[in-house]
Amino acid sequence: MLLSVSNLTKYYGKKVGVENISFTLSEKEILGFVGPNGAGKSTTIRCIMGLLRPNKGSITMFNQKLDKSNFQNLVKMVGYVPGEVSYYDDVRVEDILKFYKSFYENFDDNYCEELCKRFDLPLKKKFEELSTGNKKKVAIVQAIAHKPRLIIMDEPTNGLDPFIQKMLYKTLIELKESGVGILFSSHILSEVQHLCDRVIFIKEGHMVEPKDFRRDLKKIVLTVNENSAGLEKIIERYPEVTDLIIENSTVTLYFKWNSVNFKKLINELEFENITIEAKDTLVSSDMSRS
Repeated sequence: MLLSVSNLTKYYGKKVGVENISFTLSEKEILGFVGPNGAGKSTTIRCIMGLLRPNKGSITMFNQKLDKSNFQNLVKMVGYVPGEVSYYDDVRVEDILKFYKSFYENFDDNYCEELCKRFDLPLKKKFEELSTGNKKKVAIVQAIAHKPRLIIMDEPTNGLDPFIQKMLYKTLIELKESGVGILFSSHILSEVQHLCDRVIFIKEGHMVEPKDFRRDLKKIVLTVNENSAGLEKIIERYPEVTDLIIENSTVTLYFKWNSVNFKKLINELEFENITIEAKDTLVSSDMSRS
């Protein structure tokens, strides 16, 4: 077993961050960790990575219970992509990667070079000059260039364009097939459907059954054209839209359920002559790979 989390609990004062979170992750497995923003995904991951101290529970990595005596040795076998990526602003990307190389005996220069080409990483740019997507790509490359046994990713596709997203999925599947276990956190249900072998759900700091999570989300599929310029302004008026996926002329919206505003959004889209292929659609319950 690469990772086992048992009854993990973290409070922020009297507020529950996460409570009694339990799951396991094996070799050759991609485990989806799904929940809306603020559900507790990042808190769980930060506890696993030693960035937060849990109030209760235990974490086992590589069949060893994680504690102060073994933490440094065990995390060297882990690749971590944080939800928010930050480095020194005036450092070039190539120097950031060289810096991380010094921490890992297994850092593979050739594989790092291959990843940089694969993700089109601008090595000569300073970190402060990078877009959100390129900052995320730096984190992805440094997390996997040392060929870890376990990879933990917190919303890794945020800011990535569709082509790079697909390249990331391809890379993760290759890593899985080589024996790596991957914890893949996301609030995008569609991306875990075909990528992940299993999916666990979290909502308001607690593990939930898929049916409880899906009850709060609807899916709208739109076809856009040159007359759909007003779509973005319409969507901005609805905070219930939790995610927006654009693939060529197809736009998929995930909408946190609110019956009144859902109808208002549909009416606005129809008024703008935006073609709606499907509306009021529950996300599929089949989360296994097809």
